[in-house]
Amino acid sequence: MDAAVGRSGHDFGAHDDHSMGAHIGRIEMATAIGMTGSSAKHSSVHFKAMALLTGFVLALALLAWASAKLNADELFILWRAVPFWGWVTAALMWSCTFFLRAVRLRQEWRWKRQVRGSQAMRLVLFHNAAVLLTPLRAGELGYPLLVRQMFGASWQEAMHSLMWLRLQDLMVLGLLALILWPGLPLTWRVLFAIFLCSALLVPRKLILKLLTHRPSWSAKLSPFLHGRSRHSGWWLSLGNWAIKIAVVASLLHAMTPEVMGLSHQRALAGALGGELAALLPVQGPAGLGTYEAGVWLLSGLPLDSAPIFGMAALLVHGFCLAVSLGLAGLYAVLAAWGQPGPHKIDTERLDP
Repeated sequence: MDAAVGRSGHDFGAHDDHSMGAHIGRIEMATAIGMTGSSAKHSSVHFKAMALLTGFVLALALLAWASAKLNADELFILWRAVPFWGWVTAALMWSCTFFLRAVRLRQEWRWKRQVRGSQAMRLVLFHNAAVLLTPLRAGELGYPLLVRQMFGASWQEAMHSLMWLRLQDLMVLGLLALILWPGLPLTWRVLFAIFLCSALLVPRKLILKLLTHRPSWSAKLSPFLHGRSRHSGWWLSLGNWAIKIAVVASLLHAMTPEVMGLSHQRALAGALGGELAALLPVQGPAGLGTYEAGVWLLSGLPLDSAPIFGMAALLVHGFCLAVSLGLAGLYAVLAAWGQPGPHKIDTERLDP
């Protein structure tokens, strides 16, 4: 994201050990190891277990309530509201977000070694699958584990990289939230959009110069602002979130009956709500339940529309999960069979 490192990266892609199940198993093992040792860590495990149980209960309650008000025929009608080409286009656009993340990952680790496009894509897909399949986003710990195996990075380098990437995503998503927040006047939206573009164009030298005049800020931000990724990493993060929100909003708008009055603006706000809900500490499996609740809350639709709209959000959420996990599974299968596809990616084309 020396020769010894090169061998490590080659071995990772050359043996059966790189299957998605093996990687996620290692991630879960690393998570379990990190959660044991002291009494404080045991209490942390207890808290996370209770939070996970609460997430499961919330998800099941939402699904049970919506299922009681919606039958299978209505669910099929919602699915058929989107034409086949619409689902295909959405799947392709959703897949593009992994391409953008792989490009950003290559830039992130270019300072240490030349990262192949196949390595970056494999790490992005498996890390994302681990986050989806493990409770409370514990799969985030898979990033430093995979980075150490593939790039030979230290734990400190891997954790600094993870914090930096997440800080980038959080700042970009926060500014998008200000632009898309429901009920915000158009003038404020335009101002926030101008601020976002202006912030992305600020030269890194100017930022570093400002930090040198604030030693206390520099000391606090130094673990995050390691300054190794290119300036285009901000644009890649923006493209990732913009595409994800646009895909979800388009499917929601096409699937929701017109009588419910879901405008394009409300659909965008609902898609934003789902992404923001994914940041909550209490989550159901793969964010089920909390994601749909976030979509409905920010859409601004009345309570009586929640069953139908909630099921539409569930279908969209399930579709996005299927594409994400399907890509990771396909990549793992092709790599295990020794197909040239994943390993013969033209890495130069991944450069912006």
